Amino acid sequence: MNTLSAEKITNLLEANRVLSGTLDFHGLLRQIIRLGAEVVDCETASVLLYDESSNDLHFDVALSQKEDTLQTIRIPLGSGIAGCAAAERAPLIVNDVASDPRWLKTADQKTHFTTRSILAMPLICKGGLLGVVEAINKKSGEFNNGDVELLGAFAAQAAVAIENSRLFNGLEEEKSKMHTVFAQMSDGAVFVDAHGRKVLVNNAASELLGPECAASNTLETIFAGFKATPAIKDILSSNERFVPVELFRSGDKTLLLSGIASRVFDTDMHPIGVLIIFRDVTALKKEEMVKRNFLSLISHKLKTPLVAITGYGPLLMSDDALGENYKKIIASIHRQGILLSALVDKLLYYTMIESSTLTLAITRVNMCSLVERSINELRAYIDERGSKVVVGEDVKRMSEMFVDSEKMVAVIRSIIENAIKFNRSPNKIVEISERRESIEGREMFGISVRDNGPGIPPEERLKVFDKFYQIEESFTGQVEGAGLGLALVRQVVQAHGGVVGVESATGVGGCVVYFLLPVER
Repeated sequence: MNTLSAEKITNLLEANRVLSGTLDFHGLLRQIIRLGAEVVDCETASVLLYDESSNDLHFDVALSQKEDTLQTIRIPLGSGIAGCAAAERAPLIVNDVASDPRWLKTADQKTHFTTRSILAMPLICKGGLLGVVEAINKKSGEFNNGDVELLGAFAAQAAVAIENSRLFNGLEEEKSKMHTVFAQMSDGAVFVDAHGRKVLVNNAASELLGPECAASNTLETIFAGFKATPAIKDILSSNERFVPVELFRSGDKTLLLSGIASRVFDTDMHPIGVLIIFRDVTALKKEEMVKRNFLSLISHKLKTPLVAITGYGPLLMSDDALGENYKKIIASIHRQGILLSALVDKLLYYTMIESSTLTLAITRVNMCSLVERSINELRAYIDERGSKVVVGEDVKRMSEMFVDSEKMVAVIRSIIENAIKFNRSPNKIVEISERRESIEGREMFGISVRDNGPGIPPEERLKVFDKFYQIEESFTGQVEGAGLGLALVRQVVQAHGGVVGVESATGVGGCVVYFLLPVER
């Protein structure tokens, strides 16, 4: 191996300095072509990049007006002088290309350039092939081992520069995409680093918080005028991946923001910051409060006349002075009064459950006892409709759970009642069994209630837990009720940290409604 002269080392160091300071990808490739030719003292140079998806080499830039023409040329690995150097990952000297069968004339023919000799050097970085740099037409003499040593040192630095440029441009592209997405978001977004220092605040956040908040440098000063739940310091120190956040600002204009704080990690799963996405829910919360207050008020107002209707009904029916027709009318009024009274009770209970001040009286109870109590409370309803409720042996062996027993009885009762109410089968059967699942790594178990009714169409399954929702009369037959039963179920189960679901096979009939609660609370 030849020893490099001081002049060549100086030229190589200068070339490396230029490459290290260039991050623009296409500009870097042009610098490699120019400097490669100077380092090895040849007429020109070229760079071919490796495309892993097609396993070939292609020209990206050129120092001539034929750049567009060269970009159409693709050289498979193992084909041509450059392709052979890339395939073997070793330098290749050809001082007389015309006599070498591997020589491809395509580039010369398209550019009207005459190639006499080539030194092809693979560009390798971290064991990966990036492409090939070619020194073309040695100005004096032939390419030799000294040129191989010189171009090899240059190619090593060029490969590192190419990789760095790609990484930088990739980061810039991702940063640009992120800025574009953030700018177009209708929700407010604030991104801070792991220490709570501001990295990015989007336009929606600036409009919600005001320019003075958006101009602040830390998360605490950005939300300085808000009462945060949880506190800002707890959000930053939390180990949870996602944390629900509420931000309340009182004063001349009340503002309530609701959202999620998400921890952001790098590729090695080290936390690099927190992204908070939020929206203005002030009007929504006010609307919910108005609805809740209205339902509560109207329900209480209805209780007084309903007491008279349901109370005096039996008394009037016992009066022998009334004819049978009048007694039938009174019986019908009394029956509908009872249904209306039950609906009002359910409305009152639901408004209480939906209240933001809902608290749970958690105790350790046996789930089988709650199931049996629910069935006993529904016994008259079950018998009146000729239904049969079967409790599986697995339910009797279920472990104890930490729940609010009163509210959980209401949940089980609502599911059973719902299974009977919408079942048009002459022999209504309800089967209750235990259900166990692992959801996002958490062990959960609960109750599954299966009926032999008409089932639920696929498009309706996500809606049955919405309040005031019932499936169309043509499918189930319209029944009394307001569509609050399963809505109540979801509200209570979610308050316990659980999940609800429904399963129904299309065309088979039958339906399974279930709830799952965490094994560990």
